[in-house]
Amino acid sequence: MRMYAYDIYEPIGRKEGKIFPVIFALHGFGGDELDMAGRLELLMDRFVVVSMRGDVEYGPSFGFYHMVTEGDPNAHEVDYTSLRVAEFINNVCKKYDSIDAKQIFLAGFDQGAVLTTSIMHSYGGRYKAAAILSGRMPHYLSERPVNLMLKDKPIFIGHGLEDAVIQIAEADEIAKFFEKMGCKVEKHSYFIGHNINEAEEDDLYDWFESFLPNQPVKK
Repeated sequence: MRMYAYDIYEPIGRKEGKIFPVIFALHGFGGDELDMAGRLELLMDRFVVVSMRGDVEYGPSFGFYHMVTEGDPNAHEVDYTSLRVAEFINNVCKKYDSIDAKQIFLAGFDQGAVLTTSIMHSYGGRYKAAAILSGRMPHYLSERPVNLMLKDKPIFIGHGLEDAVIQIAEADEIAKFFEKMGCKVEKHSYFIGHNINEAEEDDLYDWFESFLPNQPVKK
């Protein structure tokens, strides 16, 4: 399978042999690899960040799969893309000795959130946790068997209350989907549209940092 284009950000000044948890970031429709990297910048001294670029071209921008005018995206295309991303993650983790392959996180916005939901359902046992931002619930996933490997997996869900592109109700559906599998779901909503604001970034930073060792316990 063809590899995705990507940017990798490794902590500066890291000592030889030291490994770090890794976040694989997937952008939304009409974005590119710089979008999510900018959102995760403050974590780059403690995490390796791999920001991917979808390979479906829309003018100067990109998507991970073809858009549909309404309803679920094409299940076969999303399944195939999910497999490709999972294989990409495996390959990148083998390629860089700065990555702790036992601590792999996913973070996706819009199309990237749909893919993150799909990847976690199919391959989530391999990953530590996932952040799903402004995503849509692919309803065909609800008809598939429960993945027992997802029990106790942390899931962060963030969504804009005024999102006119993907309604906030989709976030509730995603939360129910993962709660049914026994995941530890943390749901956040913000007074924004189809985007990410500073408040959501702050919550996301806190959530990712909670996985690092020697973190103070929140009171």
